[in-house]
Amino acid sequence: MNITKLVLGACNTNVYIVSSNKKNAILIDPADNAAEIIKTIEENGLCLKYIFITHGHTDHILALKEVKEYFNVPVIISKIDAGRLEDEELINERPYVKIPYKAVKADILICEDDIINLDELSFSFLGMPGHTDGSMAIIVNDNIFSLPGGNEKLLISSIEKMMNTLIGDYKIYPGHRQETSLDYERKCRLSTVITGY
Repeated sequence: MNITKLVLGACNTNVYIVSSNKKNAILIDPADNAAEIIKTIEENGLCLKYIFITHGHTDHILALKEVKEYFNVPVIISKIDAGRLEDEELINERPYVKIPYKAVKADILICEDDIINLDELSFSFLGMPGHTDGSMAIIVNDNIFSLPGGNEKLLISSIEKMMNTLIGDYKIYPGHRQETSLDYERKCRLSTVITGY
């Protein structure tokens, strides 16, 4: 498995391209700059099979329509957030939108514990409400693609669920900022509880 990270758009959103040993790939959160995403996929000799959306916020989907149409691949998002992809008014209300977003209808609606297989890779999904109601963490091998921020109470509950559900260490690829690990976050959480910081 190979993971390529791009940081795109006004919000410095992380875009991930995850590819199998056979060079088939999935794209996670086409934030912006479709040309850069397309170029990266093609320069690496990858065959895009799916687009996964962790949640339906503007800064994670601005390049969605163009990338979907270029590669003609299915878009996958949680059932709860699917409507956001079709709501042009909601997406375009953000001040940083320069080229108006055009609605996209999701092809595959997922729920927690659904699995999408791609060659040797098996992608599972964990509901992580708190950023949006339908936010999902995407899990493959010992890697988690997720996001920070949102409704604090719900998000803390989602993080605790992740820490209690998943055994062992996982590398975490957030929607913004740098990567971390589940073990590190467990230690930080314990440290916060002990020290009160």
